[in-house]
Amino acid sequence: MAIDARAWARSSPYLLAAFLAIPIIGGCGGSGTSEPPASVSLAAPEPAGVAESDDRTVRVAVTLDPVPSTSVLAPLVFSGTATRDYDYAASTDVVIFPARTAAAWVDIHIFRDFEAEDDETITISLGEIEGNGQAGATTRVDLNIIDGGAANVDKAPGNQGFDAAIFPSHYVITEDSVNFGAFVFRPPSQDAAPARFIAEWSSDPNFSTGVNSLGVVDIPPFSPEMQIFPEPVVFSLPLSRLAPNATYFIRMYLNDPPEPTIEQPFGSAPRFAFATNALGKVITRCEAPVRAPGATGADPLFSQQWNLLNSGQSGFAASPGIPGADLRMQDAIRGGDNGDGVKLAVVDTGLEICHPDLAANIEAGKSFNFAFGISAGSARMDPFNHDIQGDHGTSVAGVAAAVANNGLGGRGVAPDVELRGFNLGANFAADTGLQLFNSLGASSSNPDSASADIFNMSFGYVVPSQNPEPDFVRLMQMGTSELRSGRGSLYVKAAGNAFSFCDSPHPLNDEVGCVGANADPDQNIPYLINVGAFNANDVKSSYSSAGANLWVVAPGGEDGVEHPAIITTDQFGVDAGYSRTRARLPDSRQLLSGDGDYISEFGGTSSAAPATAGAIAILLGVNPDLTWRDVKHILAASARRINSDIEPVRAAFNGKPYIVQDAWQTNAAGYAYHNWYGFGAVSIDAAVTMAEIHTPDSLGEFVESAWFEASDIGASPLAVPDNDGAGVAHALQIMGLPNTANIEAVVLEIRVDHSFAFDLGVRLTSPSGTESIVNTPFNAILGEYPGLRDWQLMSNAFYGESPNGSWTVQVADLAEGDTGWLSAWRLRFYYGDHP
Repeated sequence: MAIDARAWARSSPYLLAAFLAIPIIGGCGGSGTSEPPASVSLAAPEPAGVAESDDRTVRVAVTLDPVPSTSVLAPLVFSGTATRDYDYAASTDVVIFPARTAAAWVDIHIFRDFEAEDDETITISLGEIEGNGQAGATTRVDLNIIDGGAANVDKAPGNQGFDAAIFPSHYVITEDSVNFGAFVFRPPSQDAAPARFIAEWSSDPNFSTGVNSLGVVDIPPFSPEMQIFPEPVVFSLPLSRLAPNATYFIRMYLNDPPEPTIEQPFGSAPRFAFATNALGKVITRCEAPVRAPGATGADPLFSQQWNLLNSGQSGFAASPGIPGADLRMQDAIRGGDNGDGVKLAVVDTGLEICHPDLAANIEAGKSFNFAFGISAGSARMDPFNHDIQGDHGTSVAGVAAAVANNGLGGRGVAPDVELRGFNLGANFAADTGLQLFNSLGASSSNPDSASADIFNMSFGYVVPSQNPEPDFVRLMQMGTSELRSGRGSLYVKAAGNAFSFCDSPHPLNDEVGCVGANADPDQNIPYLINVGAFNANDVKSSYSSAGANLWVVAPGGEDGVEHPAIITTDQFGVDAGYSRTRARLPDSRQLLSGDGDYISEFGGTSSAAPATAGAIAILLGVNPDLTWRDVKHILAASARRINSDIEPVRAAFNGKPYIVQDAWQTNAAGYAYHNWYGFGAVSIDAAVTMAEIHTPDSLGEFVESAWFEASDIGASPLAVPDNDGAGVAHALQIMGLPNTANIEAVVLEIRVDHSFAFDLGVRLTSPSGTESIVNTPFNAILGEYPGLRDWQLMSNAFYGESPNGSWTVQVADLAEGDTGWLSAWRLRFYYGDHP
């Protein structure tokens, strides 16, 4: 029997087949046959040198010549300076050849161990052959293992932090002036050093000429316990100093002017820009431009919108995508499934309700401007963003719902939806928490959010080991149980763009990411649909945050310069929006629109979320009675697995193998899941097919279980061994839930007392054997953080499985120098009864 390397790759590196118990077919020793003995030889691929850092498996071929008619057994002997099951694993000790078999393979998996040591060797030799065989010409293979060096994780205080920063507190337009304010924030890892707060204004976006001072304020030393200077620093620019029909820029910084970059022409400091009208007043409401539609009515940019229909076009970037890497919505486009009548709320920075490619879809009187009353000339129902450097909400809205077939620009995923916008946070001085609630369904007037069907949330924040606010959880529970006449509204959330958001403090950060999607507390509850991003080559977008809390991925693209991003609406006019500051190619503005109303470089999970919101609108247009859970179920069941051959990321710590990132795995209920992709890429046509026949509200009652406590470790915390891949494991028996229960989400709450939580990986295993990494090791948001403080981490990987049985949590510390204890953990299940 030949060794199946693929089967071994799906199992533990320690798998050693018990082949000696299998009888030899046809007898041994050549008895009863006159054919010559087969020569058994070994052969390894060239070159024989293997870099430990490559995380690769070496296949050693074992061949027979001539092919015998009886079986042969070839034992193997391993030696050399490398230690088996510490530096490497072998798939078997014995190769068995059934009759008429010519070749088999032994897989040697080389462990990355991040230890500085000499290069090592592995020697594989033939032992005493049984059956009609004899030693051939090559009975030994030597492999040289080239050491990959130590990880050298720098744990000095402050090295995982960031510099002091400025955060806006308000941006107010009055009849006489433009007023700006900001807080100074000092990370806890920094010394309490004083700083100079400087504000300047200019008509030059690069601040190379005509720079005028708004003021300089000396910030005194912070006391050790302070992180935010207690009062905002405020500056005022009189309108009398501004010319009519001009554009102006404000920048604020600490100590020294920021260096200009290509990405941000006037540095990374907080900045604002605004335009004046003929009277010198700042423009604070949407004034529709005149645009001539195309002669045919076709959308001129549609042919470049790879996210909708990818034919291998470039989307005005340097490199094309690959055909089929899209939303798979050809039938929906052809059949006119456009989300007609579905109400989508864009909760964001603003919305140009008079944009030529959005205006026809705007619900009259349903948008709301939270800055109304503090911005002179603004309108209550017009969430206009007077910062003209780009309105994130306008671009998000175009991805979901730009009007189709109007001869202008491109089209949205669901171009017949009814749009409304809430400019969350536009009034910095107000209660942002209250604005958030009123934007997400808690208000029926001023604003009316309660009548929305879908909420797009292309925003978020990251904090270490924190949980969602109870009031926010209650809001989501209300929205999913009471809105849409009890069917529940859909909350679509961008998962984050922090995959590469660190300086790679550990070598594995380049492969498994920096900050996980679990770092946003709101993304660890089941009421949101957390969406990651994929690019025009059908793999994860380089920035897209990963985690066990993802549901699906949708198109986000890359930078739009080298590789395609998303084409969408931009603030209209050549002197406003991202298209003014971010267009790279000399003719890109002309390619998109001579009027400057579009951009080809929008992206991030901020694009993936509205693409998914548009897909949901199409489903609700097809079957309006679908509940929020029906929609989630259909998205999961119809999702398209991409990057299906992605390999697991493996390493060894103190000689103990650890899978830092899993490959795709299929759970006991038949759902495939990956932390990069959730259940896969949104596939609209397949989802529509399901929605047409799905019986609404057929998933049983949605139940939130009580907490199941691992009570036996409370008095005796379990030590987590330092820099050890085995970690510590503990089991919890779940009993008493209905036998018909099907998991829809699992939340683990865990407490690990540890001096450097960055080191920790947390894995949860279900009774069915499905494993889910709920906190990927080297999560940079946990750098310097003292442990996991009753952190609630959600996993979707167990969808459809039964909750009853033995669950296991494993905590591993994978870097030297810190120790800790698993002090407590518990589980909560969200489940239904799926037909």
